[in-house]
Amino acid sequence: MATKNHIIYLILLFAFVGCKSQGISQGAKQDYFKGTIIYNVEVVLSKTDTSAKAKKSFFGDEMYLTIFKNGDIQRKYNGNSPEGYDLYYVDLEGNLVMEKYNNSDTLFTHKASTQNIIKLNSLREDNMICRVMDYDLKDVSIGAQSLSAKGNSIAYLTIKYWYTDALKVDKTQYENINDDLWNYFMRESNGSLFLKYEVDYFNYKVIYTAKEIKPNRYENYKEKVSTDSPRVVK
Repeated sequence: MATKNHIIYLILLFAFVGCKSQGISQGAKQDYFKGTIIYNVEVVLSKTDTSAKAKKSFFGDEMYLTIFKNGDIQRKYNGNSPEGYDLYYVDLEGNLVMEKYNNSDTLFTHKASTQNIIKLNSLREDNMICRVMDYDLKDVSIGAQSLSAKGNSIAYLTIKYWYTDALKVDKTQYENINDDLWNYFMRESNGSLFLKYEVDYFNYKVIYTAKEIKPNRYENYKEKVSTDSPRVVK
């Protein structure tokens, strides 16, 4: 009888250890990235574009992408002019995008669920290997149409999103975040963050290339998007 009870005890013990190991294994797969990725920003202009200096000074030469613990997204731009782009912030709980320029404390806001870009078609892969920071990257590339706040077409563009499966976020948090097609790229990449990102408006393009990854390091500029800041709805 004791032997039988001993065998039952061992079976239950192994089952418990197996479940625990499986839980740890599954948990490891859910080890989502939180922190900051730093990118070089390059503005490439066509030969016919006469506004080179203005576009380069608007975007600057560096961008910090921060994913906060609650899933909020922040993009901070550095090295640009006083009239340049300062901050882009997605408040998940409030379903809100807040944008700010260097020369003003005013926040320009709109709903994060509102779609400002429409995908027109997928672009054919060029079979060129893209490698950034020792990562071999996959890509999602599309032709698209950007929209004004009132839903009118204002430009055609292409977007190329290069990513690695090694840097993932919880894509389910972004199912309603349609601004800049974020939800679309999250679905297509299975929640992977980009290490290279290119937006081509045909007369110029902006390229973001990662140069440093800082897990659990946060560029916190939340005072710039406080409730005390003046706001304008786009």
